[in-house]
Amino acid sequence: MSEQMMHPGATGFDLGDRLAVINLCNAYARYYDANDLDQWFQMFTDDIKCTVCLSASDPNIVEGEAFRDLFRSLRAQTADGGVAPLHCNTNLTVTHQTTTQASAECYVIYVPLEIAALNSPETTRLETRITGTARYRFDMLKGQDGQWRINNYLITYDQQVVEHSLEA
Repeated sequence: MSEQMMHPGATGFDLGDRLAVINLCNAYARYYDANDLDQWFQMFTDDIKCTVCLSASDPNIVEGEAFRDLFRSLRAQTADGGVAPLHCNTNLTVTHQTTTQASAECYVIYVPLEIAALNSPETTRLETRITGTARYRFDMLKGQDGQWRINNYLITYDQQVVEHSLEA
């Protein structure tokens, strides 16, 4: 895809496609957080490529079935640990769109909510942990069926927030 960015105020795009692209990016968090991986995986092409960039290591690239296996495992670990993830996606911007290709970026704050803590009347915002912020980039293709799907997906962590608790 072209790295040339669209002017954010440009209007030379198909409105229906733009709404579908925005909805696809926003649905990412909805289905993952709800642990509905069947719906979540339908948002990606069969040959999806996902690159995760952490600050202290080389990028980790997973594709196709390895991508699905990785995210099944990650999501199962959080569910088994009593953690309900909450993705807060913000500032979604479509940076490129043609009739068959689109790119979008957004900022993400990922909050792992400890379910047991939420059942306590003493729960405060200090009992949740924010693991950090990230930037997501979605490259999408429009299939022959008219559906947009993510085919290249980049997660770049902007910072790591050290988890800690405050003494009472």
